[in-house]
Amino acid sequence: MIIPVSDTLLPVITHIFNESLISNTFPTCWKDAQIIPLPKKPNSNAFSDLRPISILPFLSKALERLVHQQLTLFLHSNNLLSPFQSGFRQGHSTVTALVKITDDIRLAMDKQNLTVLTLLDFSNAFNTVDFDILLAILCSIGISPSAIDWFHSYLCGRRQRLRVEDSYSDWLNVNAGVPQGGVLSPLLFSIFINSLVPHISSLYHLYADDLQIYSHSKLIDLPTSISILNNDFNNIHSWSKSYGLNINPSKSQVIIIGSSKLVSRIDWSLIPPVIFNNTVINYSEKVKNLGVIFDSHLSWIPQLSELSQKLFAAIGSLRRLQYFLPLSTKIALAQSLLLPILDYADTCYLDLKEEQLNKLERLQNLCIRFIFGLRKYDHVSDFRTQLKWLPIRLRRNTHILCLLYRVLFHLDTPLYLKNRFEFLCDTHERSLRSSSTLTLKTPSHTTSFYSNSFSVKAVQLWNSLPLSIRRAQSLSRFKKYLKAHFLSLNTS
Repeated sequence: MIIPVSDTLLPVITHIFNESLISNTFPTCWKDAQIIPLPKKPNSNAFSDLRPISILPFLSKALERLVHQQLTLFLHSNNLLSPFQSGFRQGHSTVTALVKITDDIRLAMDKQNLTVLTLLDFSNAFNTVDFDILLAILCSIGISPSAIDWFHSYLCGRRQRLRVEDSYSDWLNVNAGVPQGGVLSPLLFSIFINSLVPHISSLYHLYADDLQIYSHSKLIDLPTSISILNNDFNNIHSWSKSYGLNINPSKSQVIIIGSSKLVSRIDWSLIPPVIFNNTVINYSEKVKNLGVIFDSHLSWIPQLSELSQKLFAAIGSLRRLQYFLPLSTKIALAQSLLLPILDYADTCYLDLKEEQLNKLERLQNLCIRFIFGLRKYDHVSDFRTQLKWLPIRLRRNTHILCLLYRVLFHLDTPLYLKNRFEFLCDTHERSLRSSSTLTLKTPSHTTSFYSNSFSVKAVQLWNSLPLSIRRAQSLSRFKKYLKAHFLSLNTS
């Protein structure tokens, strides 16, 4: 029944889409959103613990996808977005951003420098975008007047109402903010916040509205480095006032990162405060950056502690069902809910000590015990083999190599990672995989700080692989060959 209905509706839908694009008008009935509040935490009555989910007509999203494709192509062709904006871009992610930041910090440590890292918190940024300013920015980057009219129609005249079960609130007009739940919204916000970039002189990275500003310096130059950051914050504050976004300094964080020896030599009485809009941002001993906890030495102790707590909590919530679920369901739950906790951003902290890796191994074993209902001291090796899971060290190496493969051979991966890798001898090796040796040049480094970076560790692992694996013609084949290779190493 689906195919005949599709054949009947397709010309009508096509006509509506074409009419919208020709007349530069977004259908009014597609601008109404139903807001469903979902609790972030169980058994909480606080409004702050509710997450609003915006439900929009599905056809409106289909039309948005068409416009999104054209707008993305325009931005990419004209190099209009900052290369250090990793939010909502193909091939970019929080993981690529974190790898870039941690490698930058490690390189600074390798050169006996300190890094001042500041994480700025935008308050409700997506919902406070000014329509007129956004349209002016679109015009300034070369969007045609007719397309500007379409975006004006898309943004303006929207309404929303609250839905709780079968009850509805009155309609409320939406006068600011990119549409919640809209396909175009993340991209439009990226264009909006991209206008901040020229006002930043320090190193920076953006992931949607997560902005981090950082600088490297010798210990003696630390006060000067912080003064430069404060000057950037003055510029950012001026921009935020002009463009209608608010930064909350009380929720922003700053940390100084370096070797334990260098950090211990800091005379805090001589270090100027970090100030945003006349508010001091206190120095922290640890900060959470895109879901990963950094401390002042990159020890990863707080990160592994939180990871462990999350995994225990997740297994605890599933354990009640452990003896009622079939094996296949428990495997699916472990792979979709438990292993991602272990795996997230593991490519950015590669300098774990043996006891830390052993702790991760025990956590993975905990997942295996959940699946098979094993007791605490039962051996898991045979069960891990049955699942075709790798030990944690090889599992992490797999993630490193798969990310490297995407960086080397996928066009949409970030230049800020691509530029870190260079093939030896053959300048055309990226396209001549079948005939080249595909050997990567190892970046120079003087200490273990940078030797444990993604940029170095990934190269070492890559060059140690059999050539037949490096020549894999697709990521799926590479993963298949790599897993078979590591499984054979584990059983040999």
